Amino acid sequence: MGAVAIESLVFDLGNVIVAHDNDLLHQTIAKSCSAHDAHARLAYGFAHDRRYGTGQASIEQLHHALVSELGYARDYDRFLDDWCCHFALDSLMLMAVNALRRRYRVMIFSNTNAPHWDYCNGLSNGILAEMESYLSHELGVVKPDVSAFELVARRAKIKPANSLFFDDREDNVDGARAAGFRAEVFTTRENFMRQLAQYGIR
Repeated sequence: MGAVAIESLVFDLGNVIVAHDNDLLHQTIAKSCSAHDAHARLAYGFAHDRRYGTGQASIEQLHHALVSELGYARDYDRFLDDWCCHFALDSLMLMAVNALRRRYRVMIFSNTNAPHWDYCNGLSNGILAEMESYLSHELGVVKPDVSAFELVARRAKIKPANSLFFDDREDNVDGARAAGFRAEVFTTRENFMRQLAQYGIR
């Protein structure tokens, strides 16, 4: 792997730089819902409809749907607190990614929505906003679609073969590889450092 000339490093956000606990998210929102099956409906796709990730529907619309369909009782401002309750910054990983910017072109490619991105950027004290970012709700496409990776490559004007992508989900890594990217599954910071070394990156 060390013979590969890596020019760009592309990182997923969730469970790479910012940990997230989706079950905590579902439980927190369900506590304010009157529907008896709220947790199950949240866990099995209600809050993960790809329309919210692609920007085809807004998070305000999600809040309205929760109110009307699940009996969610909190107003939009308090809903945003619930909607972002499941994030925790991995500050050491953020430092490592930020340090790589000194020698490599570093970018974020995340399936996310505007409130989540804004909240995570706040956790990072604005460091994430300083990075080159490609966000699904702005692009209109989501991982693991191969077309999403191809769009990022075109927008960023990078060569996938010289770009290394990290994501915690194997299906997203598979999508990146199908689009020609070098790609690895992120598990831990320690393993991440070993993966970098395999590509000759320190």
